[in-house]
Amino acid sequence: MSTAAAVVVDRAVSASPTDVAGDSALVGVLGIDFVVAASAGTSSAGPGSAGVTPSAPIAAATAPTATAATATAATGTAPPGTAPPATTPASAPPAATWEPAPAGPTPTPSATASGPPTTADPDSSFAPVLAAEFRSYLATRPGAVSVALYDRTSGLTVDVTNSTRTGWETASTVKLDILTALLTKTGESGQLPASQLRLAKPMISVSDNASASALWRQAGSQSGMNAFFRAFGMTATTAGGSGAWGLTKTTAYDQLRVLRAVSYPGLGLSANAMATATSLLGTVVGSQRWGLTAGVPAGVSVEIKNGWLPYGGGWVINSLAHVHGAGKDYIMAAYTRDSRTMGIGVETISGLSRLAWQYVPAAPVLDPNAPPEP
Repeated sequence: MSTAAAVVVDRAVSASPTDVAGDSALVGVLGIDFVVAASAGTSSAGPGSAGVTPSAPIAAATAPTATAATATAATGTAPPGTAPPATTPASAPPAATWEPAPAGPTPTPSATASGPPTTADPDSSFAPVLAAEFRSYLATRPGAVSVALYDRTSGLTVDVTNSTRTGWETASTVKLDILTALLTKTGESGQLPASQLRLAKPMISVSDNASASALWRQAGSQSGMNAFFRAFGMTATTAGGSGAWGLTKTTAYDQLRVLRAVSYPGLGLSANAMATATSLLGTVVGSQRWGLTAGVPAGVSVEIKNGWLPYGGGWVINSLAHVHGAGKDYIMAAYTRDSRTMGIGVETISGLSRLAWQYVPAAPVLDPNAPPEP
């Protein structure tokens, strides 16, 4: 599978990159995203959606699947990827509250930019400008971030990170990878077997973890998913072991390959399989449509899958999206690590989304009454 025709890369480089191993106290919830339920009075569109500001705190509820302790009590065995409660006691998830980020204003064009090139010729390179804006914005934000964007109109890709990390936990964004891996086996029909479709619907629409675990196994677990990643050219992605699919390691750039396959024809999926993926992504509930929906006007389509996980003493907050409408068509992946709260990570991604919508140029609209060029 080919990559974009041109790439703007802006990476921090280190001779000895490090990768945080994570907090062993959270072994009992590896691969689990905590359900975030909106408090009364909060818009159903979810934090980070275009034109929506959370009006009330949002608290983390209990995980939708059992912890190691409760699963062991019910079945006598610990679920895959978890430690026995004797060595890793289950604990309640830390509270997640939405709060203003402690640093960094709402992103605006830097002093060196002449303004958003929303009417620019798509053949001109907006990518270096957007990369610079991403870099300037991330300098004001806490935590580590990997962000990548592919613009279909120009064929340009922007890939920026402010960290020396070489791997980013996927949390529940890997559920789109699982779905795509299964769809590659459907051929021209593009239809999942009824038993898989029954699991795929809640896995995508409400980020159900039990469904994801079942489909992860049907996709071949760690070895099967690693084979899928290699087939898609995702050389920086490695499946989580022992059933801990949420600890799959990846990069934003690698995830563009999955997004391109489900969004654009001829890149690994049949037209019918693409339609299946798009239909499922269109069912994601409003409370989980935050992040890469921010700044996108009403009426523009956004297929999105997010992931969130308290891990390693902070939060893993991620977002994948296909944004298309109003003359624009791009895919985007954002991975963050070490945010102090979930809300801070979401706002970091929301700021990147606002910049993307602002700087990706719309395709020129042809005037049907214009005289033909000589």
